[in-house]
Amino acid sequence: MKKFNTPVVNHLAITAVTLAVLTACGGGGDSGGGASLGGGGVGLGASSGPVVSAPAADPTHKAPDDGVPLAANDAAAAAVDRSAKPQELPDTVWPSNYKLWFRPDAALKTFVGRGDVEIEVLKPVDAIVVAAHNLNFAKGRTTLRKVSNPGEAIPLIPTPQTLGDFVQLRLNGGQIAKGKYLLHMEWDGKIQFSDAEFCPPAEMQRNPFCSAATGIFKVGLSTPEGVSSDAIVTQGETNYARQWFPGWDEPAFRHTFEISAEVPGDWKTVSNGAQLSAVKLPDGYQQVSFEKTPSMPMYLTFFGGGKFDILPDTFKNPLDGSDIPLRWFTPPGRSTWATFPMEWTKVAMDYYYKYTGIPLPIKKFDTIAANDSYNNKPNTGFGGMENWGAIFEFADAVLTKPGDKPTLYSVTVVTHEIAHQWFGDLVTLDWWDNVWLNESFARWFERRTTIKFHPEYYSFSDYVLDKHSVIVADLRSTAVPVQRNLNDAGSFGFISPSIFVYNKGSHVLETVQNYIGEEAMQKGLQIYLKDYGFGNVTPSRLWTSLEKVSGGKKVADIGDSFIRQTGVPLLTVDAQCAADRTYVNITQESFPNQNQFPASTWNIPVTLAYGDAMEQRKTFVMSTGAVQVELPGCTAVLAGPTGQDYYVSNYSAQSWSALLAKAQSFAANKPLLLNIERDAFRLLQVGRITQAQYDQIKGVVNLPAALLAKTGESQQRMAAVDVGVEKEEYPHALRFQGNLKLRENEKR
Repeated sequence: MKKFNTPVVNHLAITAVTLAVLTACGGGGDSGGGASLGGGGVGLGASSGPVVSAPAADPTHKAPDDGVPLAANDAAAAAVDRSAKPQELPDTVWPSNYKLWFRPDAALKTFVGRGDVEIEVLKPVDAIVVAAHNLNFAKGRTTLRKVSNPGEAIPLIPTPQTLGDFVQLRLNGGQIAKGKYLLHMEWDGKIQFSDAEFCPPAEMQRNPFCSAATGIFKVGLSTPEGVSSDAIVTQGETNYARQWFPGWDEPAFRHTFEISAEVPGDWKTVSNGAQLSAVKLPDGYQQVSFEKTPSMPMYLTFFGGGKFDILPDTFKNPLDGSDIPLRWFTPPGRSTWATFPMEWTKVAMDYYYKYTGIPLPIKKFDTIAANDSYNNKPNTGFGGMENWGAIFEFADAVLTKPGDKPTLYSVTVVTHEIAHQWFGDLVTLDWWDNVWLNESFARWFERRTTIKFHPEYYSFSDYVLDKHSVIVADLRSTAVPVQRNLNDAGSFGFISPSIFVYNKGSHVLETVQNYIGEEAMQKGLQIYLKDYGFGNVTPSRLWTSLEKVSGGKKVADIGDSFIRQTGVPLLTVDAQCAADRTYVNITQESFPNQNQFPASTWNIPVTLAYGDAMEQRKTFVMSTGAVQVELPGCTAVLAGPTGQDYYVSNYSAQSWSALLAKAQSFAANKPLLLNIERDAFRLLQVGRITQAQYDQIKGVVNLPAALLAKTGESQQRMAAVDVGVEKEEYPHALRFQGNLKLRENEKR
């Protein structure tokens, strides 16, 4: 998902999406295991809603053993990767396929829905617990049927829990036995369409990030002439799908979905799966149905309907030459406005297919652009959403009027959400504290693809400036780790600002790649996607995948030290020549900061450039406060020759002089020169170098005027935040309607 801009996120206004979709930070490792509520008599909340024939279940279905990764094949497989444990919902009931139907009313204010779910009860339970928010269960319409005896409907009583957004489905007496069942539910709910109505003053006081863009919500489809018609779309991340239908909306529960709906007959409709049919009904509505989805988390489900125009095209899979239908759904009269994003979609998909070596398990690929929300209602909370096979964007931010130049955001949001089709959809975080595994990768690939194909919008120099914007934020008292240990945050808990989960995480990934190499990074990520496709991932699984191809390098030690701590390492380099050898003494410390819990030591992958032309390299991991490295000859030394690693470098006066004397050796490397200047500016601010030293450094690196202007803009923005002229507003990261808890192995 892509978030809103914030003053600190990016000097170029690259948005970071709302982690309502967004963001928690983490700390759970692989074990998970936090306490679950319900299923055994403890209550979880919603209230009680129209029956359709029960779906047929596959009695031969068998879930894989715990801990066995699922291969990324069989897109519609309903297998459940139970190696990731749910955190709020019980792990005693697992869904495998969900048949969902719903119908909005003519005024698009309310809807009715029903669901038929194939479930497996792993042991006797007091209740089946589902997540539901502001849904009314139809009285007497919730039933359970045994797969072995589908003719007998067993009534269940929906009982709202007092804690969170959960409902217990109970028998009139006794326990629900172990076995496979067909669960039927019916309900009604509200279509969100007005911030004022959805977010009254009392709710805004409780939750200042209140947004109507959740569950099912109404948007406008405006023609270029300003004629508007209403449409509906859905938003499920993080846990908003429970406002649309009751179910298991934690990322640990992956299953398939078969979505159908009754909507106005003049609408065009779209969902995750390809449309199977559209049947006209006597009342002017139509019933539409869609193919079964791949096995995926509930938050990725999507439906959109309205008077869209469609721009069609075809993408040729570079792996096997097959054709995949592409469509951009736009407001009426604006299909030509999607010309650039359609071409960019094909370029980005071609890159990701070739990079990952893994085709998407979908038969079509759609992007839905609806307007009247993103710019006009900035608290919608997100800018784009990676629903599998049906990406959602806000048209006023992503479509480009013919003849106009696309914006930076319209470029990055497209490739960001496409990256999520692999990193987030094919493999999914195990719990929201690890959301950086979704968002940092999407941000990292968003930058890589834009730099590669559209450097006129974003370059490696811009990436350096973004890194230093992150560094400024990472030194403040408001800094939090990329992966943060959760405490007992209540409803709508504010979990983590986007600049860390999106931007800092992407710079950590860049640092890791600089250490192990691009080829190893690509091969490791291919292993990661293949081993855990249609499953859940953790930092440990990522690091292990990268270590398999990096020649024994301890990637986990490096990665964890950066994502689990706040602050920025400061390296001080002192190079001394003796007997035709250079002895490099390096110390590490935490850059002066206001962190609440400052770090002191990192496992830092350090690369030194040296030699007559500064072309030789020495790489090692620094895990202690001080280290000495011996190099051949008498030479100047440069730490971090890419300029992209996540630390600040300082030098002794003698080492600064020797380094600056070699500046012509890397004069063509503008990102590196920019990073040297930005490091020096950071050091000047905290008194580690003098104004005269900084002026000398700035004069020698001699940045082009355009880059100097960008550094000035960045400094002004950061200074405005520091003195309170601008507010350091982080979009809500994770608005969670349940009861977040520490994992068992994270309690301190």
